[in-house]
Amino acid sequence: MSQKNKFDFRINQVGEQWDAEITRRVSARRTSVSKRKKGFANEALATEWAKEALEEFLKNQQESNKRKSERRATRNELAAQALAAKTAAAAAFDEKQQAYFESLDDEDEYDEDYDNQ
Repeated sequence: MSQKNKFDFRINQVGEQWDAEITRRVSARRTSVSKRKKGFANEALATEWAKEALEEFLKNQQESNKRKSERRATRNELAAQALAAKTAAAAAFDEKQQAYFESLDDEDEYDEDYDNQ
């Protein structure tokens, strides 16, 4: 299986002009154009723009991924805290309920003692 970059660029000639595109590999068979600039006078200018644009595009993508990762970490931490609070509240409820039922059992025993006398 060949390993290609997820982001790359391609240069196309349309008549007398050249077009440059930043492409993203969506799947093994499909690519999508992320950025495009048309109307270069020659192939060298189009290639130069494509290389610079690709480098900047990748840098922006990495920064975006880093921000999303930080937000995800914060979100996961808050979810863990909420789960811990929910678990603690459920445990406290169970303890109160158990204590209540035990008090009812104690009252029943007291009533039985009273009835037997």
